[in-house]
Amino acid sequence: MVEPFDGIQDPYAHLQAFQAQMYINNGDDKLSCKLFPGTLRGVAGSFVSQFVANKIKKLEVIDLFNIKQAKGESLKSYLAQFNNATVRVDDLDQKFFVKAFKKGLRAGPFNDALVLRRPTSMEEIRARAEKHVEVEEDQLE
Repeated sequence: MVEPFDGIQDPYAHLQAFQAQMYINNGDDKLSCKLFPGTLRGVAGSFVSQFVANKIKKLEVIDLFNIKQAKGESLKSYLAQFNNATVRVDDLDQKFFVKAFKKGLRAGPFNDALVLRRPTSMEEIRARAEKHVEVEEDQLE
C-alpha cells in the first residue's frame, strides 16, 4: 500500500511508489487515474479535488429527453442547446437523439415538417432546420 501524499514528502517518490504498486497489481492507466487522487491528502488532495469538481458532467441519452424548447425560444437557439448536450453523451445512437429532439420541439412549422418526413439523424435535422431558421429570422426583421 502506498502512503498518502500530503505535500511534505518528495512528490516524485510518491508517484514512483504509486506506479510500482499499480504495476505489481496489473493496474492499467484508466484505473491509475481513478485511484491516484485517493492517495493525496491535505493541500495536494484539495488541489486535485478542485479540478474534479469543475469537470464537465457527461449526460445520458435519457437526459436529452428533458431538453425542451421554451415558449418563444427560436428554433436556432433550441437546436444549439440540444447540440451542445448531444456532444456530452457517449451513446451515438442517432434514433434516440432524433426522438429526444422531436419530443422537446414545440408545435410549429418545423415540427410539422418532421412529422411529414421523419428524419433519421441529427445531421438531417440540422440540414433541414437551416431553411426554417432563415424563415424565422426573416420574420423577426
